[in-house]
Amino acid sequence: MWLYFLYGVFAGGRFRDYRSFVWINSGTANNITYNRWYFTENGYITTLQYSPSGSHVIVGHSSGLIQMRHGSTGTVLCTLRNVQFPPKPVYAIEYSMVEERVCYAACMDGAIYRIEIPNVVAPIEEPPLFCIRADPALESFNMQFYGSPGISSYSTPFITQRSPALSLGLTADQTKMAVGYGDSSIKVYDMETQETEQTYKVHKLRLQFIPKKLQRMHFGQVCALRCHKDRPYMFASAAWDKTLRIWDIRCQVGCVMTFEGVDVCSDSIDLNRDHCIAGSWQATEALTVWDLVARKRMNVIRVQNRRQDVDGEYIYACRYWNSSEYNRKGKYAIVGGSGTNCLEVINLHNRYISCSYPASGTVLAVASHGERVAFGGTAPVFNIASFHDPKHEKQTYHEEEIDIEYKESIILRDEDFM
Repeated sequence: MWLYFLYGVFAGGRFRDYRSFVWINSGTANNITYNRWYFTENGYITTLQYSPSGSHVIVGHSSGLIQMRHGSTGTVLCTLRNVQFPPKPVYAIEYSMVEERVCYAACMDGAIYRIEIPNVVAPIEEPPLFCIRADPALESFNMQFYGSPGISSYSTPFITQRSPALSLGLTADQTKMAVGYGDSSIKVYDMETQETEQTYKVHKLRLQFIPKKLQRMHFGQVCALRCHKDRPYMFASAAWDKTLRIWDIRCQVGCVMTFEGVDVCSDSIDLNRDHCIAGSWQATEALTVWDLVARKRMNVIRVQNRRQDVDGEYIYACRYWNSSEYNRKGKYAIVGGSGTNCLEVINLHNRYISCSYPASGTVLAVASHGERVAFGGTAPVFNIASFHDPKHEKQTYHEEEIDIEYKESIILRDEDFM
């Protein structure tokens, strides 16, 4: 705590007064604020997405269950989609910036579901302690179903294909949707007509006749896809063929950049301005930053202050910190996986871990909004943590009066020394 003194004015041999200004370190601690446990029958958390306002977060499970939770406490507000029989995981959720209270989810059954989010008022300042909006019988697994139960009215199929849908992205102008499938194809749909505009796919038998440098398509499952927030024609994708590709819808070929050596096995890529980060499932050098202007790898993030007992990184989830006020330049990345047993907030500039949150299992999904970070994985628990950087804190000054006695000083003249 720093103390600054503002000295008063001496007049007539007396001290009038002075005030002190104290600088106080404001902000909340970097810790996990809420842990919400749930039934293991619901399946592990596969994807997370915060609403644009941050009031709630949409959670997708491996059983097909989609729930809406409170943005700061994690309380279940509504069940948007019931458990699917047989269970099919939901791998990606994307919000629509044009349609109010609408988001889209990519499911393993090959369908893209359009989810209408109910208007549930849950203030952030006074959050509810509990909320029951779903039928408890739908989440009861003691009863036997002789047929698949009806889908909730909040979720309706939007686009249906035979191949599993593993990744999803909406362009910046919200006119097109890019979907990555399990058959190594990427399809671009028109949002109004729901028809396929472009299909990027190559047959496996033709790959042996195409040189590796000229290959422009994925030949593995497209497990990650992310659209650029500012450029409506650009999106990035990663597949199990250990490649990261940048696509341009305006180009007839589609792929304009190909980066090799990225072993992405989940939705662990993100775009910010002219950079792209990718998290690979490997022991060392798993986090990389790619420059889209120079078309090359810019940095390999080798963290310097990680614990010594970590055997490997093995990243499953990787995102930029979604804070328009503090992270516009992409300084922080939120990374989680199966090797570190925690969620890490990494400073990409100095390659240091700014904060880490312990996780009881593998972290598969992460989302952030402002100072809140939500993450989950194989453990049946949904976590919400708070993150802030002391460098971004504003200095607040509080005035405090301090009483100090002042004694008149003796003035010596030259005549006293004579």
